Amino acid sequence: MKTLYFISNNMVSNINVVYPKHVTFNKIRERTMLSIRGEELAKSIANLDIFSKCEVIYSSNYFGAMNTSKYVADINALDIILDDRLGERIVGELGCNEYRFLKGMQEHDFNYKLKNGESIKEVKVRMISCINDILQSDYENVLVVTHNIALLSYFISLCNKGFNLEDRLILDYQEEVIFDGIFHEIDLVKVEFEDGKIFSIKRLK
Repeated sequence: MKTLYFISNNMVSNINVVYPKHVTFNKIRERTMLSIRGEELAKSIANLDIFSKCEVIYSSNYFGAMNTSKYVADINALDIILDDRLGERIVGELGCNEYRFLKGMQEHDFNYKLKNGESIKEVKVRMISCINDILQSDYENVLVVTHNIALLSYFISLCNKGFNLEDRLILDYQEEVIFDGIFHEIDLVKVEFEDGKIFSIKRLK
């Protein structure tokens, strides 16, 4: 049995950091720090007993993910392996559209993407590739630190799909809701694998 704990710390900073003009929107997203609340959440979850069993952390190379990983790593003396396949969905060129427009379109059409952006299906493919590599490693208990849409994209391949009353995508596994279409400060999901196949999925936070 292998156990993977997935975390997405969604409390990123809204401080206006001014970057040089040549820095792309995606690079800015990669460098976005956690908010003070995000740091508090990272510190609090780092003390959960479940992470004392973890042998390693796989993390996105986004600042927010690395800042979340560092607390668990420090308390449990774990290495952090960076993997860009765990990065957030690349938005692409929004133009005059709002971010919520893109999210709504992609929740209904997993192939939809903007110019120079990624579709949910494309994110799912790279996430599956990364998780499969982790499952083939010798580690039995692993913490995976990624991002909300990237995590949603991965679980689309594992869960039943539906929509709530506000027409937002919801995912459930064996009648337990994993994603409810509502914003949460943090996502924490435990997945157990047996012989490379799903044994159980449970949302912990």
